Amino acid sequence: MGNRSLLLGAALAAMPAAAAIAEPDGITAPLRVPASEAPAFVLNGNGVYIYQCRQAVSDANTYAWAFVVPDATLYEGTRSVARHATIGLYESLSDRTSVSGVVRSSQPAGGTNLPWVLIRAQPIGEGGLFTNVSSIQRVNTTGGAAPSSGCGPDNVGEEARVAYRADYYFYKRVGTS
Repeated sequence: MGNRSLLLGAALAAMPAAAAIAEPDGITAPLRVPASEAPAFVLNGNGVYIYQCRQAVSDANTYAWAFVVPDATLYEGTRSVARHATIGLYESLSDRTSVSGVVRSSQPAGGTNLPWVLIRAQPIGEGGLFTNVSSIQRVNTTGGAAPSSGCGPDNVGEEARVAYRADYYFYKRVGTS
């Protein structure tokens, strides 16, 4: 693990300085991070959102696709650096850090795309990729929204895996690294 940590450290050192990363285009005010935070790095997510056909609790005659879990890899260029396979958790592939979070706000992304979201983050672990991450923005989404049809009494329990991609901006408080 020592060599992998050194490689990750070298890769992170080669990343552009936070000042060189601009806030993503097209976000509305509720998706902006506080002025006390700056973008530290950007990863590109590629994977699926998994849904399950379920009967509605409030109406026995209604069926809908319910979100179950993401299954995605986050990349820096072509190199996979993290996984997003648990709701609200992003895990580094090369060190023991991860970051969890809850959605603070969202904005529609249109059509069958997942909404853009601002996540208040809580890093877990020290000295790695996600150390000091305070916010995450998921933007530029393509795909991932629940299917609009195909869920009914004959297929309760069936899963739908919907492909998506997104950009994840990771922010840190100004003055932290």
